[in-house]
Amino acid sequence: MSKPDPMKTYETHKCRLLRVYGLTEHEKLFLFRFDDPEIAQSWRFMPGQFVELSLLGHGEVPISICSSARRMGFFELCIRKAGRVTSEIHKLKPGDMVRIRGPYGNGFPMDRFYDRDLLLVAAGLGMAPLRSVFLYALDNRWLFGNITIINSSKLGKELLFAKELKAMRDIATAENIEIIQTATRDPDWGGLTGRAPTHLDKVNVDPTKCTAALCGPPRMYKSMFEQMIKLGYDPRYIFVNLERRMKCGVGKCGHCNIGTATSWKYTCKDGPVFDYYDIISIPGLI
Repeated sequence: MSKPDPMKTYETHKCRLLRVYGLTEHEKLFLFRFDDPEIAQSWRFMPGQFVELSLLGHGEVPISICSSARRMGFFELCIRKAGRVTSEIHKLKPGDMVRIRGPYGNGFPMDRFYDRDLLLVAAGLGMAPLRSVFLYALDNRWLFGNITIINSSKLGKELLFAKELKAMRDIATAENIEIIQTATRDPDWGGLTGRAPTHLDKVNVDPTKCTAALCGPPRMYKSMFEQMIKLGYDPRYIFVNLERRMKCGVGKCGHCNIGTATSWKYTCKDGPVFDYYDIISIPGLI
């Protein structure tokens, strides 16, 4: 048996941008296709994993994959304009080429989600990686029980994939899916208001047989954990996607290391998905 090639870890692939769709004032959804048909046929990822997207002359950034894991050869990235590289990415037009390496990270352990209800709780940009989990559950609907999504943001106009989720209302009703969208600081928002924990009474899942996936700013997790444990959610089935300070994607730059000498983690390599016990036992993880 031949030894694995360590350089494969750093190998990049050419991808063509097919479509750009504006989601909010600061986020766009990009659809890419692999240029090499062999890579298109063989490339796979799991919900929660991420890629490194590079632009020649500008650099690279780690971005969570937010599309269905069952669609071969294509993938989507939700990218916020937040710096030099992402500002250049936002200038791309259909037909432009980029380079991708990955996927990286552990992703969500989807086999532990099977035959259980599913609760997805997103705040702000957190809906991007959780969209991949949601689409996976839709593509494999028979493997899951009831599903609830809580999608929150400061302002109603900042809710990611709000129109997409709203358009799925009929499908959601037929498939026992509850979609809750809420804004926390928007007096002009006509829908639900308040932070995600305040809406746990509206979910259609059974806490005792539910797997939960959370993604949002670190300050959200403490209040969510407290409420969920109080309501009877099993901490063994609570998972969090953390995209903190990731840079190289492979644990070499040390930018995302966290913890102590006896409990040391790299967000990019050991995560970005961590379970409840990781969160409460590793200092500084959130």
